[in-house]
Amino acid sequence: MSVKAVLRFVKYEITRDPDGERTWRARCVSGDEEECGAESMVLGSEQAPTDWMAEHAKETGHTRFERTYKDYALVEKAE
Repeated sequence: MSVKAVLRFVKYEITRDPDGERTWRARCVSGDEEECGAESMVLGSEQAPTDWMAEHAKETGHTRFERTYKDYALVEKAE
């Protein structure tokens, strides 16, 4: 039995969804044996986790953080 297939390549464009919420978060991963684990709240601006990390570093001396950014995307066929 022979199978024939037609493959068509379609280009897509991915853009940020302007109606979707963007959020930022930071978590302290400082520590030799065990991570500190302190986390910022989910924050609605890019500057807010930076401020939180600076304050946490000032209070604890911790200097290593994981930053997480989340947004929503739209995928549409490119023209």
